[in-house]
Amino acid sequence: MTKYRLHYFNARGYAEATRIMFHMAGVEFEDVRIELEDWIKPDSTLKEQQPFGQMPVLEVDGEKIPQSFAIARFIGKELGFAGKTHIEQAWVDAFGDLYKDFLNEMKPWAMIAFGYPGQSGNREDLKKSALDPAREKYFKILSKRLEKSKSGFIADSGVTWADLFFFETTTTLIGFEPEYLGTDFPEVTAYYNRIQNHEKIKPYLETRPVQPK
Repeated sequence: MTKYRLHYFNARGYAEATRIMFHMAGVEFEDVRIELEDWIKPDSTLKEQQPFGQMPVLEVDGEKIPQSFAIARFIGKELGFAGKTHIEQAWVDAFGDLYKDFLNEMKPWAMIAFGYPGQSGNREDLKKSALDPAREKYFKILSKRLEKSKSGFIADSGVTWADLFFFETTTTLIGFEPEYLGTDFPEVTAYYNRIQNHEKIKPYLETRPVQPK
């Protein structure tokens, strides 16, 4: 039996999509949560223990795999959440890359809203100049894909890791901007609710730690 250990901070962040997949599949894993203060201590060796000096990191029978998207793709393929055909998998990867573009475009707002040190700027101004345009661009593309989907998810075969990254980030953004989903993209709102109420996801969401991000 394969032994999985997922290392990340005590937060949802870039590890949560992978955590959800483990719970959906009913696969046991060790959820190793590291407190930020322990990670940043001057004498800490935690960074040195990880391949790229960052987290998340997935251990598979002792072999460490870094980078959140590499981890999600790997677990998606292992557990059946990466698309069933090569074409589906390509589309899932494409939306994963699009998600990265979205994160980069909304980052100026996020740095202020999430309270990262050493940042300056007005949150509301950055919402208008960074978050809102990124949201509209991303939601338009996502809506077109959902209109064609036979399953209501990015892949016709069902939920994939790319859906879960969207869901997790959207959950975080709603926490900071309650009207984030809005009413102008009903397909996206229905999509978010579909993931939230999925029979294999909802039980975990109802019992996981309540955290802002």
